[in-house]
Amino acid sequence: MAQPNSERRLYLMIGALIALSAVFGMFVMPRLSPAGGRLLNKPAPDFTLPVVVGGEPGARQRLSDLQGKVVVLDFWATWCPPCEIQAPILDRIARNHPEDVVVLGINVGEPPEVVKRNVLQKGLSYPMLADLEGDVQGLYRAGTLPTLVVIDREGKVVHYVQSVVREETLERAIRDSS
Repeated sequence: MAQPNSERRLYLMIGALIALSAVFGMFVMPRLSPAGGRLLNKPAPDFTLPVVVGGEPGARQRLSDLQGKVVVLDFWATWCPPCEIQAPILDRIARNHPEDVVVLGINVGEPPEVVKRNVLQKGLSYPMLADLEGDVQGLYRAGTLPTLVVIDREGKVVHYVQSVVREETLERAIRDSS
């Protein structure tokens, strides 16, 4: 009789260990050693994407055109609750640093109409770009949303985070990049 209980306990412990390993792998590891860490202190990969909101109709934004300014890239989606938390912080950053910082929202894989409706509803002031195929997301290894990338005036990646970033932390990263 004692053996079945011991066996059951063993299976429960193994199951709990597997579940904890999965949670650690999915949520903790990306923040400890993000794939984008390989981009730190290296030139930011250049890209050109269509502007969905915050530019002329049909406009395209090329990252290299912004050299000389600090650039904050925000990879996001409308279905992502942490992205919803991050957006107002980024909006304040964009409004507080209009001359020397460019914030670009990069929506991943959603139709432009959905993005435009979401952004206008929230009253966000910074430009939104469409990465419909996820090509730029792949370049920046932004597998987790939101992913924030800060690029200094020389075009180097100096800050990379795959989670919501506090406003003070982002302000410090921008100050250190100037």
